[in-house]
Amino acid sequence: MSEHEIALAEGDDAEQRGDLQAASAAYRRLSSFEAPGPATQGLFRLGRIAWRQGRLDDALELYERARAAAIVLGDDDLRAAIENGVGSVYCQRGIFTQARSAFAIASELAVSAPLRGRVQINIGALALLVGDVEEARASYERAVEILDSIDDEEGLTIALHNLALAHSEEQDWDAAERAFERCLLLAEKRGDRGLIAGATLNQAELSCEFERYPEALERSEKSLAIFGELQDESGRAAALRVQGEIYRKMHQLEEAEPRLKEAIRIAGRLQLLTLEAEAARELGMVKVGRGDVTSATKWLRRALARFSLMSADEEIHAIEEQLQALKPWRPSGENTTVKKR
Repeated sequence: MSEHEIALAEGDDAEQRGDLQAASAAYRRLSSFEAPGPATQGLFRLGRIAWRQGRLDDALELYERARAAAIVLGDDDLRAAIENGVGSVYCQRGIFTQARSAFAIASELAVSAPLRGRVQINIGALALLVGDVEEARASYERAVEILDSIDDEEGLTIALHNLALAHSEEQDWDAAERAFERCLLLAEKRGDRGLIAGATLNQAELSCEFERYPEALERSEKSLAIFGELQDESGRAAALRVQGEIYRKMHQLEEAEPRLKEAIRIAGRLQLLTLEAEAARELGMVKVGRGDVTSATKWLRRALARFSLMSADEEIHAIEEQLQALKPWRPSGENTTVKKR
């Protein structure tokens, strides 16, 4: 094997194990080669590591450098992979128009079956975020079909995870649990700790839906611990948000509040609009439970502002109704109207 092939293999192996520091070191070596092909692969993979660690500004900067190099190389499949990564960053930030554009380019350029499957996964993720559950499920099913047919266990694990999320949104709980279980079996076989953490967290949410709160807490704690070990701040924030919801539903509001505040702090720092909005809404509901109408209004307004930036109509309507319900409790003359641009 050549030196750049060794660096690529070492980085990919470390990334799969969840050792992002070792993966970064290997990818930095790869990006330092004079040959433009390996160097571009290194930049792309460094961008992916930054995304996994929640360093979204760094991820975009690295992806943009890699994209410029891929265009010069005329490597459509690499360009498609980079665009797929760019779309993921914009998705996480709630900038859906730019995410959709990036995924469209990736879909048009992708040549290899594994990459076509991954693009379908991300198209489904975007559809789920904007509330089109049927399109999301269809995209995930296409991804599962593509990736299962070529024995791509890494991609198939992700596709099954996201398909389970779509089934959960459709309240098809049995199908969701089956997809999560198959996903976890593959993730554990491959030693993909990041995906184990994500799938376990989503299982915690499923347990919460069924009011199996001790099970939900156990799963969320396992997920939180793995995200912490991986130094995945966005994952930690998501786990804290879920724990806040579980504790709220258990009426343990004193446990819910600090977890939600920490989730909001991390999400705000990393510019994760969707997560920040969800955690702020949850904290508003905690404050309602405590009878603190002023604070409840503050946090619900913050959630409304974030959801408005994403044009998330269903969530906007729900929060406006919550604010309206609080209005009779407020002192006369205090306005609860939220202006939207």
